[in-house]
Amino acid sequence: MKQFVKIAIAVLFISGLSFNSQAQKFGHINFEELVASMPEKNEAQKTLEKEYNEMRSIIESMSVEFNKKFLAAQKSSDTLSSASKQLLEQDLNDMQNRIMQYQQNAEVQLNKRQQELLDPILDKAEAAIKAVASKEGFLYIFDISEGSQILYFSDKSIDVMSLVKKELGI
Repeated sequence: MKQFVKIAIAVLFISGLSFNSQAQKFGHINFEELVASMPEKNEAQKTLEKEYNEMRSIIESMSVEFNKKFLAAQKSSDTLSSASKQLLEQDLNDMQNRIMQYQQNAEVQLNKRQQELLDPILDKAEAAIKAVASKEGFLYIFDISEGSQILYFSDKSIDVMSLVKKELGI
């Protein structure tokens, strides 16, 4: 029995040494910089800018129409009856509300569209990081983008940007 305990302790000791002797690899990457370097990000940005400009153009044309109608109402206000003034005022308020509603809906749609376009890009970047971590045997890869919670990283931590870009083919 004593022999068995000695062997068990020796096995545990040896396995503990081999576990500790394996190099623990830590890496870091600037995730924002990685995503910005992806060609898909530029395409998504162009698409979003195009859609934003289209919506802005519609809002501007609606505003021009409102301003024309408002100026015409001001010029003719002296000659209009009280009932006509009320109808015109209601019409102007309705136009203004439609413009504001369109603007709010446009913002919501653009935010949804941005998420729709960027989520697959972010997922692809994360998958590449995970693939590199798995292939290269990293225990952790930390994001060092501005605003991340990494306050310090050692020069022993490996910058995996080039490995991930290679994985992505960029």
